[in-house]
Amino acid sequence: MQLYNSKTIQHALHYFLFTPYGIHDPSIFNLIEYNLSHGDDGNNIHSTPGFPNRKQQIDAAHPNKPSGRGGQQDEDGTFNTFPIYHQDYTEGFHSNAHCIGNNFQENAWKFQSCHFQNLCFDTKQEKFVLFTSQEQMDLERALGHENLTHFSPASSMNTTVSIGPLNPKWGQEHLLLRWYPELRPVDDELKRRGYYMLQTDKVLVPFHSMAGFNPGHLVWDDFLAIYKLLTSFDLLEKEMVIIRYGLSLPMWASCQRQWKRCEPILKKFLPLIGTELAKTSTQNSTLLNVLHHGDDVLKPKYVCSPNGAAGMGLLSDHGFKLHGWQPSDYEYAFNIGQGGTIYQFRNWMMTNIGIEPKNNVGKEIYKAPYRILFSEGSSSNRNRRVSFKQHSQLLQDRLGQKYELDIRIVKLSSMSLKEQIELTTGTSIFITVCGGGAVTAMFLPKGASLLAYFNEMDGDKETPARLDWDLLNNMGYIRVHWLPRPTSGRLTRRGRGMPGPQSHDFEAFVRLVDHELDIISHLKDYE
Repeated sequence: MQLYNSKTIQHALHYFLFTPYGIHDPSIFNLIEYNLSHGDDGNNIHSTPGFPNRKQQIDAAHPNKPSGRGGQQDEDGTFNTFPIYHQDYTEGFHSNAHCIGNNFQENAWKFQSCHFQNLCFDTKQEKFVLFTSQEQMDLERALGHENLTHFSPASSMNTTVSIGPLNPKWGQEHLLLRWYPELRPVDDELKRRGYYMLQTDKVLVPFHSMAGFNPGHLVWDDFLAIYKLLTSFDLLEKEMVIIRYGLSLPMWASCQRQWKRCEPILKKFLPLIGTELAKTSTQNSTLLNVLHHGDDVLKPKYVCSPNGAAGMGLLSDHGFKLHGWQPSDYEYAFNIGQGGTIYQFRNWMMTNIGIEPKNNVGKEIYKAPYRILFSEGSSSNRNRRVSFKQHSQLLQDRLGQKYELDIRIVKLSSMSLKEQIELTTGTSIFITVCGGGAVTAMFLPKGASLLAYFNEMDGDKETPARLDWDLLNNMGYIRVHWLPRPTSGRLTRRGRGMPGPQSHDFEAFVRLVDHELDIISHLKDYE
């Protein structure tokens, strides 16, 4: 299979080396080297056999593709527990890509997301692969013309994305997240052995977790990014085949360096996105089990998915910023107008874990007794560990005669995820300290209230640290309130004592809860 002559290669090299954006995808060079090594004399462009017309290519590309709903053949094995089906190679088989988010700048890879058709995984070399068509290579060759400028097709494969959400603390090391599947022409092995195909109701998703040991980071940075990625390409109804992608240099706070901390959190929370830890792996630990039907069966090394998706750089809840540690984090909001998306994300996770989103588990929050939930010990950080016993007693003493109250102090981390969500969906007012432990509050029902405590000197340069304010303040289905000084006896990072709550803090706290209960008790009046 020959695609390039020497003049074309010169044009391609000129494009990749001298365009303002530089080399996007080194695997383009791999294709060029492949064609040179297979006998191109530099004077002829040899046509690729087996491409009669476009309709025949499309019709031939996916013979007997398993549907996932009964299928057209018995499964031939499993890939990370998911059924796979052997497919013979047929002329016309290739991959496609559709990428969105291009900002036409050098950092476009941080913004972009891509949907792939026939995203394949090489189980021997442990690499993700796209097989290029003749048309794809013709397009890339045309784009390599030295006089062609500002020509940006969404289906070009000369591009890159971020394999995971960006962590601003990683500095220049975050460049390791820049990624794209390796581009390959159809090789002899694919032609001889064929490939295994996942069902059409599956989507292959490679991603790198930012800090999966922290529930807040896991849900709001990783899971929310995956949700946005899938909804961008209308893939949400498909079952995910997740590959946890490891980088050549393990990043600070990543699961590559914190696996012992990540493993129990992933095991507990992955059901929120419809999967479980046993169905995931890294790219270096995939499990291919094949049911051999004879000694002469040649085992293909490729596992392909009809659909794949990647690119999560700026799909997390914080974008380029930190979560509220620095004064600059408050200069702009990243989640404006995302309230509906966040609510649908909440409902999707509840459905995945088997809870009806609009069912408050038998408890309507506008009816007495009004559940007030204090989340105790929600953070491993000493400055954010609060008992709330004084606060709960104060509410009972001051408001217990006015309202029928169901006040509970719980340690949510000791409960199963389903128990946490069921308890929260029937809660009128949720009180906690900001941080990763506050993630359960997103399962509050419409009309409920969240009171988030923060330390006013815990941020950089002893500034207020309203962690995750950007996401929480844009949850349009609940009212979010911020309260300083949750407890006494805490120190700043510089060792200075932070002020604790005073009598006026407690008075404002009681008045706020009273006001919120008044609103909640009349919710039905406004429907």
